[in-house]
Amino acid sequence: GFTNKERGKAVRKILREKGFEKPLKGKCEICGGFFQELDKWSEKIVKETRGIEFESFVIGTVMSSELIRKEESLWEETGIEYCESFKAEANREIGKKMEKKLGKKADKQNPTLTIILDLEEKKIRLEIKPVFIYGEYQKLVRGIPQTKWDKYPITVEDIIAECALKRIPGDSHAFHGCGREDIDARCLDWRPFVFEIKNPKKRHTDLKSLEKEINKSKKIKVRDLVFCDKNKVIEVKSAKPDKTYRVLAEFEKPVKNLEKLKTLKGIIIKQRTPSRVLHRRADKLREKRVKNIKWKVITNKKCEFIIRAEAGLYIKELITGDKGRTKPSVSEILENPAKVLELDVIKIHTEEI
Repeated sequence: GFTNKERGKAVRKILREKGFEKPLKGKCEICGGFFQELDKWSEKIVKETRGIEFESFVIGTVMSSELIRKEESLWEETGIEYCESFKAEANREIGKKMEKKLGKKADKQNPTLTIILDLEEKKIRLEIKPVFIYGEYQKLVRGIPQTKWDKYPITVEDIIAECALKRIPGDSHAFHGCGREDIDARCLDWRPFVFEIKNPKKRHTDLKSLEKEINKSKKIKVRDLVFCDKNKVIEVKSAKPDKTYRVLAEFEKPVKNLEKLKTLKGIIIKQRTPSRVLHRRADKLREKRVKNIKWKVITNKKCEFIIRAEAGLYIKELITGDKGRTKPSVSEILENPAKVLELDVIKIHTEEI
């Protein structure tokens, strides 16, 4: 088909032949000569995108308030019902030029890079699609949180970010985990996660090599790293697999009548938000099921428990009772106050999701 420029040229030719066309002088009263400056804008885009890795792009235009006013005024004065907007024409014409200059395809549905022409500010803005990396991690030591926390100098997220951002530089990053373990707990099974790099300058790296680099830390291990999209974040965050835990607990008095704990299997535990996290979480009642519980006596006051429970059950409070905020609890059933010495996540039942 014809471009708007070609259509306009044909219309002017007919008008000229009929003696209706007036000579054109100066810049267009509507766009201020924008379409005569497409090459200048194209060069700006080439300069701004230099050094950025991307597969596809889309052009967007932010019109100045003056341009919007003039365009709407023209529509009203002429009574035009069917026309193409300035923005649509600008986006298409710049897009065609940039396909040739950049050697990349325009893609309105799923662009890697959004190039915005801000006519109000007379500048180019870039919005780069984030890079998402899916994987699974183990936390091999106690005392580090999963995500960034001012109180702690190192986190699972930090260890991954330090290695990943060397290869794929970006403005910032985010960590999306399938649940999280306590800071003082280890995670000995593989927990799914997605690592997100925002406004990345690169998009590709050898993920097997990245795995090896991360695993040098000895504090965590990762495996099965693959590039993914934002949908994987939703999938990972919405998954609620059961967890199996190993708990080492110490009681105030010698332990007896452990058979009573069989009553916990299959029942619903009612938990108010634990007192240890009340300062940062809403106080509400949660109801979660214990799927299974086993125990082994270590000393007359120490026991090891293997507990399978629904996602979201606070395991420490299942042992201690949290001064009555969790009912029933191991301490309550045995009538023997207990404290947790060690906690490990030993199985994340993702295979059953």
